[in-house]
Amino acid sequence: MPKTLSINGERKEWLYLLRGRKEAPFAPHEIETVSAPGKDGAHLGKTNVELKRIDQPIGFTVRDEEHEQELLDELNAFLLTQENAEIQFDNVPGKTYIGRVTGSISDYSRPAPTLRKGTITFLCESYKYGPEIEAKLSDQATMINVEGTQAAKPTFTLDVLAPITFAMVSDGDEYMMIGRPVEVDQTVVDTRILLLEEYGESLDTWSSTGTSVDGDVSGEMGVDGTGITIASYGSGDGWHGPAMMKEVDPAQDFEVEMYCRVDADDPDATYRIEFYLFDENNNVLGKMAIMDSTASLSRYSAEARYGEFFGWGTNYKINSENYWRFDNHFHGVLRFRREGQTFKFYVAQVGTGITENHYDSLTSWFLDAENEYQGRLKYVQVHMGTYGSIGVPNVPRINSIKAYELSEELEDETPYIAYEGDQVTFDHENEAILINGEDATYLKDFGASYFELPLGNNNLAVLPGNNKLKGAVHYRPTYK
Repeated sequence: MPKTLSINGERKEWLYLLRGRKEAPFAPHEIETVSAPGKDGAHLGKTNVELKRIDQPIGFTVRDEEHEQELLDELNAFLLTQENAEIQFDNVPGKTYIGRVTGSISDYSRPAPTLRKGTITFLCESYKYGPEIEAKLSDQATMINVEGTQAAKPTFTLDVLAPITFAMVSDGDEYMMIGRPVEVDQTVVDTRILLLEEYGESLDTWSSTGTSVDGDVSGEMGVDGTGITIASYGSGDGWHGPAMMKEVDPAQDFEVEMYCRVDADDPDATYRIEFYLFDENNNVLGKMAIMDSTASLSRYSAEARYGEFFGWGTNYKINSENYWRFDNHFHGVLRFRREGQTFKFYVAQVGTGITENHYDSLTSWFLDAENEYQGRLKYVQVHMGTYGSIGVPNVPRINSIKAYELSEELEDETPYIAYEGDQVTFDHENEAILINGEDATYLKDFGASYFELPLGNNNLAVLPGNNKLKGAVHYRPTYK
């Protein structure tokens, strides 16, 4: 079978690789030199590794000129990525390059009536990589044998099994750590007390009594074991749909976080997925939502509001003016936090993969200087709705909603930084620290570093022990 290439896992079997590939044995190494006044020669300084260039001849066959244009259009869409892609060549088995096409196929020719050929030039990162390797880690040293010709940059994922005040990975010489261990004269405190946790397993403890939304309450919510869903929207000419409420222990400082997703393949579909917060006197403290309010167009926006509804945009810190996307899919998180007079609103998409990192995020703030919205949180309400009978999305779901009471840490106390079910990520490739996909670099220990895994045996351990963390390391063997 003729050899071809893949870009981000996609292959074109009609495209085949020809002989004549040009690739230097290793990327260019440029040494900086430092001259000393009054002295001959120069001192050798830092070595900079440049990008690697690959010239790969390709060919394909066509039936006629019309078919040729179809294949060229397909080739352009396949090759011309705006971001770096993972590139694999069948003639370099087991290795992955990171890069993209540069220049054009300037030598494109028609050597025979049905044969077309030319040379594609790729500009790639300095090194190529083998398949990703995963190894389990524990608080006992685990030996990892790293192959390749260059040190590897690992990603560590630590699943939290019990509340922790710190998380650390070490190779015996270097370490990465967030938080801090407990000193013998300090007390461990929980600055986040769980008030509500719902994953859509049952709504028996929720009630539709007393619910109130921006529109009409109608229909019924359901569950499917993976989240809160829609059983029925009910009916109405404007915004309408079901709502349910749950009472929590009163909290002055609090955080409410909802993970949700929606797919709207029909451009006419309208939807909103929301949570509302009420105080002990049923005053609205605020709400957050993801919604599509447009017909004949797939376009969603996020909303974050303090207080009750006074008119579109009046008391909104996030809305379609600053978070508006042309897309039919949202999978992400909405978070509402109040500490003292400060309100913090956060929305982000959640990616997939090892780290499920947050992206396309927005944070906004509000200072309640007049103390108008200082009632204690008492009720959390969820709502899903649609507008009239224009159309509905096919997958609206609240995956989870949680509420926490917040408290301050005192000088002689050490707080928990992560809880059961959380995941800590140390990404040494991109120099990032995440908790549940969100940046946590502010917790990094001063002496910690994004260390590499040198070739050969590496002894790695995670702390704390006592079955508080379940760790894994992911890395790709690196080659010049």
